[in-house]
Amino acid sequence: MKKGLKKAAVLAMAAAMAAGLTACGGGETAATTAAKTEDASKAETTAAAKTEEAKKEETASGSDKAEVTFWHSMSGKNGDLLNSIVEIYNTSQDKIKVVAEYQGNYYDAIAKAQTAISAGNSPDILQTGSGQVSILAKEEGILENLVPYMEKSDMKVSDFNPTFITGMSLDPTVADQLVAFPMGCSTPVLFCNMDLLEEAGAEVPVTWTDLSDISKKLINEGKVEYGFTIPHDPWYFWMFVAQNDTKVFSEDGLKLACVDDGTGIDAMQKVQQMCKDKVMYFGPVSDSDSTCRGMFLEGKSAFYVSSIANLGNVDSNAKFQYSVQYVPRFKVNAVPSGGNTLTMLASAKNKDAAWDFLYWLYNDNAGVATFAAETGYLPCSTKISEMPVIKEKWAQNPNCEIAYNQLEYGNNDHMVMQPNNGDIANNVAAMMEACFYDYEDVTEQMNILKEEAEDILADLQ
Repeated sequence: MKKGLKKAAVLAMAAAMAAGLTACGGGETAATTAAKTEDASKAETTAAAKTEEAKKEETASGSDKAEVTFWHSMSGKNGDLLNSIVEIYNTSQDKIKVVAEYQGNYYDAIAKAQTAISAGNSPDILQTGSGQVSILAKEEGILENLVPYMEKSDMKVSDFNPTFITGMSLDPTVADQLVAFPMGCSTPVLFCNMDLLEEAGAEVPVTWTDLSDISKKLINEGKVEYGFTIPHDPWYFWMFVAQNDTKVFSEDGLKLACVDDGTGIDAMQKVQQMCKDKVMYFGPVSDSDSTCRGMFLEGKSAFYVSSIANLGNVDSNAKFQYSVQYVPRFKVNAVPSGGNTLTMLASAKNKDAAWDFLYWLYNDNAGVATFAAETGYLPCSTKISEMPVIKEKWAQNPNCEIAYNQLEYGNNDHMVMQPNNGDIANNVAAMMEACFYDYEDVTEQMNILKEEAEDILADLQ
């Protein structure tokens, strides 16, 4: 009887993703709530009065300013950083005021933007994930083409690293059309415990065979439990298949060519063998990246494959000498990209003002360059990589520049050939779970993935 791709696993992943997007908060008793009600009411009245007074002052002093509404998905420290960058822009000139508003995760922000567009009150600028640009781009007239603005401001599509353009499912060779700018950009990297490498008398691994040999030696000597940890994420499926010097999809994007020609099956068999040998630890569905990072920091693994966005955490918490290196290869080096982007909506009310802000972000040291330097994201263009704040960051931590140089091997063929690849992410994840957790037959599971994925993609046509 044919085995399904673990539907429960797909549902579990969806539930875990939903849980991960839910804010956590503390509770209080009914008695405590009642006791606070009167004070809260007074505080709200006072706050409302102050807000109204502030609005009057603002109207009196800034009524001639064009206002740009900027919806974003940055929270916590990244949100604070983005707000500070907006404030720097606002104080740098007296013609425009940018109002930054947090709208939840990327999917929440897109849903709200679509509703706002229909209601005629959309934001001017929207931040979204690089993988979500295609959701809006497929609908004509939603996103503004930025090239006409770029041409008036001495900017070109070729200014941006092509990996980050393809990471938005866009074609970097099309010079007259660009509907989004890459912003916070990342790729997978290899974090190495250099102390363990020295004990093993080994060099930094270049291939997965190199890494497997080093890992087996360290495991046999009882120094680690696993060779490397890697989070539960379909991102790495695209990476492993591309490293086998092949493409996931057919030219029309509707077939899983890597299953038909066997190259994808071969790649997954190699990865499964690393799992069986304890060379690779495939992270759990929930809290996957933090679990994998924690195992690396605790010395349970010698290596950790994950986004360069984890550099700050590793740098702050590693009790050993570490380095960032290129992800090892099968046949060729290849890494996908991820991150977030900025778009101007075609329904924006203040397009010239919105463009002024966008131009400043990508041409001033205090803009996207500062965002990249402070967060650990990679510079999205050559110009930004040469700005003082980036050069200073690289001088302080050369690992940042190593990650940037790996962009030579950026590969987002799956994004360009099939912009709807995200619609089969759960199916890919279920295949990975079946093969890497339960060691089920790779050929069988990849063929099930092929059947289910091709049905989904056909329905989206």
